[in-house]
Amino acid sequence: MIMSDLNPNTTLTLNDGNLIPQIGFGVFEITDKNLCEKSVKVALDEGYRHIDTAIVYNNEEFVGNAIKNSSVDRSEIFITTKYFPDNVDKARKELQISLDKLKTDYIDLFLVHWPVGDYLKTWESFQDLQKEGLCKSIGVSNFTIKRFEKDFFAKFNRSPAVNQIELHLFNQERELGEYCSNKGIILEAYSPLARAQKFSNHILKSIAKSVEKSPAQVMIRYLLQKGIVVIPKSKKPKRIKENIQVFDFNLDDEIIKRLDALNEGYISLGWTPPDFY
Repeated sequence: MIMSDLNPNTTLTLNDGNLIPQIGFGVFEITDKNLCEKSVKVALDEGYRHIDTAIVYNNEEFVGNAIKNSSVDRSEIFITTKYFPDNVDKARKELQISLDKLKTDYIDLFLVHWPVGDYLKTWESFQDLQKEGLCKSIGVSNFTIKRFEKDFFAKFNRSPAVNQIELHLFNQERELGEYCSNKGIILEAYSPLARAQKFSNHILKSIAKSVEKSPAQVMIRYLLQKGIVVIPKSKKPKRIKENIQVFDFNLDDEIIKRLDALNEGYISLGWTPPDFY
């Protein structure tokens, strides 16, 4: 799927009928209170309406402060947080703590952060939390095809709304993308800029120059046109603004083909839990 008619307010429809903004702002590793609150404020001021955090990021309270103090109404902001399923009995308690920190009475998207611990029972509790309206949509993160086939769909018929994974120009995850599409699962890209580790690629730089944009903007636009939810992150106001200025140009079919060819399975994060598959 190649999408070209995009704008900062473009949304995708999840398999539960809810809408998710296609571009979001991530706050991974922004643990300083003032910096996090300032970064989220800048993001909201620049037009982002999707903020992605997690319990283990230790910054939900700062995100909540920024949203509360923003001129943007809560109803216009899509909030994602994630639970690391180390103890199935803690999911409800931890979600309530997240709600308190984020200063809201519901989460738009609640994710199983990694397939660890008793995450299958955790998913059962997620379904209960969704029915109660504490989270509008539920999904997973870092799930592979093998994980889905061997464990998840051996027990559950209903697909998660989202699978959030490391996904970028140099790690395109095409097989997983096709699998998720067939299951009605939307892919969501974290580290969409490969943690700035590939900006010097000569093909990427050449294309960026030809469209008069930065390598980062090309990488974001590429994923957006592929129908993927994209969550770039930065601590710098200039970069936060730049990363959403990706709706005034288009990548044509020839450029898309050249960018497709850059796929090399490159992983920028480099960490997985024990027994990951």
